[in-house]
Amino acid sequence: MKLAFVNQPIDTILPPYQTSVGACTYGVACSIADVCEVVVYGAKDSQAGIEGNVYHRNVKFLFLPSTRSDRLIGKARQIGTRLGWAHSPASTSRWLYPDYGRQVARELQQQRCDVIHLQHCSQYVPLIRALNPNAKIVLHLHAEWFSQNPVALLEQRLRDVDLVTTVSDYVTAKTRRAFPAIADRCETTYNGIDAKEFSRETDYSARKPSRTKCIMYAGAVSPHKGLHVLLDAFKLVVARYSNVRLEVIGFQGSYSPDETFDVKDRALLKSLAPFYAKNHLLRLKARLALAARDAGTYMAQLKGRLSPDIAQKVTFPGMIPRPDLIDRYYAADVFAFPPIWNEGFGIPPVEAMAAGTPVVATRSGAISETVKDRQTGFVVDKNDPQALANALLVLLEDDALSQAMGRAGRQRALERFTWDRVGQQMYSRYQVLCKGERTLASPCRGM
Repeated sequence: MKLAFVNQPIDTILPPYQTSVGACTYGVACSIADVCEVVVYGAKDSQAGIEGNVYHRNVKFLFLPSTRSDRLIGKARQIGTRLGWAHSPASTSRWLYPDYGRQVARELQQQRCDVIHLQHCSQYVPLIRALNPNAKIVLHLHAEWFSQNPVALLEQRLRDVDLVTTVSDYVTAKTRRAFPAIADRCETTYNGIDAKEFSRETDYSARKPSRTKCIMYAGAVSPHKGLHVLLDAFKLVVARYSNVRLEVIGFQGSYSPDETFDVKDRALLKSLAPFYAKNHLLRLKARLALAARDAGTYMAQLKGRLSPDIAQKVTFPGMIPRPDLIDRYYAADVFAFPPIWNEGFGIPPVEAMAAGTPVVATRSGAISETVKDRQTGFVVDKNDPQALANALLVLLEDDALSQAMGRAGRQRALERFTWDRVGQQMYSRYQVLCKGERTLASPCRGM
């Protein structure tokens, strides 16, 4: 069987620095390469220091150069989004690097793949189908499609897809309700972790009782991830448990609201507006700037929430190499994950669990499918600093409970959420598709 993965042009696939969707491609592709011939497509501009083709772990990674036209369209769209001209999220827009989509479709025509697996980028489906009429096409959704997307256009794209798989039952259920015509070929494939990265056990006995304990967050430093809620909770924690610090690790850049929230939820967007622009002058600048400028605004506001004595307990190291990130998971006493949007899956809490670290997370989308409340940590309501602080304090003050939840989380992560398991599941689905059985009715629960 010959298999191709088509990544979004904005995703970084190869370690040590990966976007979340890029890491998913890498994990599945490498896990399945022993039984399939696998080629992965991505945009060269998103892979720092990578030139041409890369062969790694039996996978061929092909990075296509972006055209001048794609770069100009990308910049124009970002400005248009700030001015309110864009009517759909970039991830589903037909103007997301259209030349890249054409290059991939033509390359795939030469490859003659049995299965073409697209990561979220539905806009490339029609042309890929036109040039590859005999291939089975899988569309992998990593988040829900919001109401601002043109439903008729998405339905047209879905007609060319043989299987829609999503990263959680939460996204699967919403997709089935929104698009009943494809409900019988829409199912769940959870994301995973590389079990080899988490092969060592956590040595709880080596931790000194008098040490400064660490609360860790990993993920995007963006308003939808709720870091402002976490900082407010941390202030409450310090008031009762002072021997603690907080690490906020991850890319510091605000994702556009139309990619993370339903734009028809006016009350929610109004409440979040200050995090995207601090005042009228900054809002004017944001309309003319790229997303990275917004990142500085949010970071400045996060730091501005902290008094000097609290600020010295909080660090923002940004993105760090993968081996260092794994070490931080193991070293943390508690992992905090406070998103205020609806997570499609949320890999960081699962990675923390695999390292034996208990998790405190918000009841956000698929989180309840991975973090088991009062078993592997605590799940609390969104946007509630007091509830978040209370759960963190329980684990900081009760080492026996923290360790028990950490062990339970590690067992759950390594039994249910590994790329090897995901790869086996996907391979069985590909086999069914290639045998001509189009309908795959049931979601894959219990992974």
